[in-house]
Amino acid sequence: MASRTILVADDNQQIRMLVTAALRSLGHEIVHAVDGENALEMAIAERPDLVLLDVTMPKLDGFEVLGFLRKRPETADVKVIMLTTAAQKTDLKHGAELGCDEYVTKPFDPKTLREVVVRVLED
Repeated sequence: MASRTILVADDNQQIRMLVTAALRSLGHEIVHAVDGENALEMAIAERPDLVLLDVTMPKLDGFEVLGFLRKRPETADVKVIMLTTAAQKTDLKHGAELGCDEYVTKPFDPKTLREVVVRVLED
């Protein structure tokens, strides 16, 4: 698989570092966003192949970011994995309705996260 760009959007620095460590072995470029507004700006500027998106973030929540991404022609097709503690049935349904490609709940298993990322990038 060719090198891809992955945007990790989470307001928790420790989570961003854990995700980066979990995905480092895949050889992709990993960029970070610290809140929802920053995530949207980075997604537009960087045009990542995949966004790992937390739901609970300041400024814009992950669902709002996902909605904006899907409405913009230049980001409408970006792959999005919701990586979050927001895992109620209503959250899962809302993410699916907005067009997320996969949903991974925190705390996450690094091996499982890598497998999901590889699968989503290959689709």
